[in-house]
Amino acid sequence: MAGSYYFIKNNDNIKEGNFLLPERPSAAEFVVHKALTVPLVAQNSEAGQMAIMNAAITAVVLRNIYLYQTTPSGCNNFHVDGYRICN
Repeated sequence: MAGSYYFIKNNDNIKEGNFLLPERPSAAEFVVHKALTVPLVAQNSEAGQMAIMNAAITAVVLRNIYLYQTTPSGCNNFHVDGYRICN
């Protein structure tokens, strides 16, 4: 959650991918989302299901780090030849 918040705040080209949240959620929206969903899921899951969800969340976090490191910030307009056009 902290990584997602940091990434969207520090790069205008990155948006939140969770359909339950807006594209650019505030810290409060992240906290409320986690406060509501995590207990609900944890109380209704078995140990094996939790292990699968933890593995999936780990993959998502690693993908988020990769996207943050490889997504350019700032100017995102490209000429047909491939070079950037910034105003």
